[in-house]
Amino acid sequence: MNEIKMKSQVGAVLIVVLVMLVLVTLAGTWAIRGSITSLKIATNAQAQALLKQTSDSVFFTLENQTDDEVVFTNMRIGQGMLNYALRPENKGKELVFCIRGNVSNNFSGSGIASVSYWNDNGTINNTEEGKNGFCQINRQMDFLSGRNAVMTQVSVRPASNDRDWEHMMEGDDKESSKSTGIQKVAITATSILPNLSDHSTSEINGCLTNFTSFVDEALKTNKTVTDCLSEKNVPYSTQQMEYTIKTVRASS
Repeated sequence: MNEIKMKSQVGAVLIVVLVMLVLVTLAGTWAIRGSITSLKIATNAQAQALLKQTSDSVFFTLENQTDDEVVFTNMRIGQGMLNYALRPENKGKELVFCIRGNVSNNFSGSGIASVSYWNDNGTINNTEEGKNGFCQINRQMDFLSGRNAVMTQVSVRPASNDRDWEHMMEGDDKESSKSTGIQKVAITATSILPNLSDHSTSEINGCLTNFTSFVDEALKTNKTVTDCLSEKNVPYSTQQMEYTIKTVRASS
């Protein structure tokens, strides 16, 4: 009788131990999953902060450079990036260049850039000035540093002057005010972390090469660079600024 009772107790203890093991395993699994989720959230937040800061640095650098009258003048003449973007024959086109860590001046002009625009039939034209200006993730020089983590592609195009009235003084005539030659450019900086996407190199390169950063006024339905990057699950940050081109002061 005692032997049967002892065997029953041993069996009960075994069941309790097994139940406790199951509970510990479940608790451990939930803790690991929670940690992974927290890590993903933290990684995503860190990635977005890094991308935003990288895009911000483009505008910070550009604004610092244009404070120098000589540098700004060079941008407005010859192959300067502003000169190209503001030529009437280049309406609807954007000048595209990659911010490369080993280049001393990434804003030197159209000589190191590519041109992208939409044809009337809805196909992209990106070979007019060659394709070396576009960022490509299989080119190490296109990353901002040797860590091959972040790359930034910048596009420059003329901005609409539909709101020239913003610059008018009370009593001015809109048509006569336009004669002052107010010019605006839209500059878009798109930073990406391509290694966090599981899509192929050629697919991500295609996003950077085969689309513009804006919706064409004539087509209205074209995809943009960021539309493509979003479809490929590439972490990105895109920022756009519009600048009114100041008048170059004559030197004495």
